[in-house]
Amino acid sequence: MNKSIFSKIFSLKDYGQTHKILYIFGIKIKFPKSEYIQKQKNNPFEEYKKNNIDITTLPPATGQIRDIQLANLEMLKELDYVCKQHNLKYWLDFGTLLGAVRHKGFIPWDDDIDVGMMRDDYEKLYEVFDKTTRNPDIKLKIHIDRNNNIIVKVCHKKCKYIFADIFSYDFAPDLDLNEQIKLTAKLKKYNREDFTNFTSFEDIKFKIKKATSTFYQGVGNLIVFGMEYRNTPNNWFFTSSIFFPLKEMEFEGYNFPVLNDYKKYLEFLYGDYMAYPKKFGMGHTMYLNLSEEDKKNIKELIKSK
Repeated sequence: MNKSIFSKIFSLKDYGQTHKILYIFGIKIKFPKSEYIQKQKNNPFEEYKKNNIDITTLPPATGQIRDIQLANLEMLKELDYVCKQHNLKYWLDFGTLLGAVRHKGFIPWDDDIDVGMMRDDYEKLYEVFDKTTRNPDIKLKIHIDRNNNIIVKVCHKKCKYIFADIFSYDFAPDLDLNEQIKLTAKLKKYNREDFTNFTSFEDIKFKIKKATSTFYQGVGNLIVFGMEYRNTPNNWFFTSSIFFPLKEMEFEGYNFPVLNDYKKYLEFLYGDYMAYPKKFGMGHTMYLNLSEEDKKNIKELIKSK
């Protein structure tokens, strides 16, 4: 078979440090590299799960992942500071919210920070963050991932592994359940290629508003995931009472905003969120081979708190 034709049918590529991606006839299969499979098998939390230890009593992570967690906590604290200075609302989201509810801090085998914001505050944050932050090494950055999803991140200039992800939400018109599911399917299929060709955040804002207006107009009693990130649930719509008014909850010894009905939200995302996961993830940076410079910057950030 011609080599060029074969490469179109079958290819194997690295996907970061920990995974590979296999392409066969257009089908994409991601799997961990062998060296990391073994590390994952030695994950101590597998033993806790096997012995049915109360998940709320698990000890926090140790070693590299704990250092990264604490460094990411500094990103969250700086975001909290900037938001308070400008009366912007945000809340702990996804795994960070789950960690707060279940562990009063990070999920022990996870290391990132997720927060949510309504569109107006999300856009305002981009205007004021770099002018307000107390640390010149912490900035706001637009990130486009491999699937053309847009994520605004609070980043550290000296270490690319330290960040907090910010996800947008929009107010939406009142729709019945069937309409919500149908519209979610359309939002998921929307071609995000246009989002990759931008020159500024203003350009992105314009493209998102133009795209959003083709799917729904006006506002009611619903809130929907921002369309620039393709979330996995089959229904992206929530009643506003699930979100507001916001409450506060402890996370790693500090109080941060959380959703009004966070239990209902977590049940929607994870089902029995107090149970062990079927499979432990590898974390975003748990098994990365960090450079000495990265380790130094992470340690300095933790000590500076």
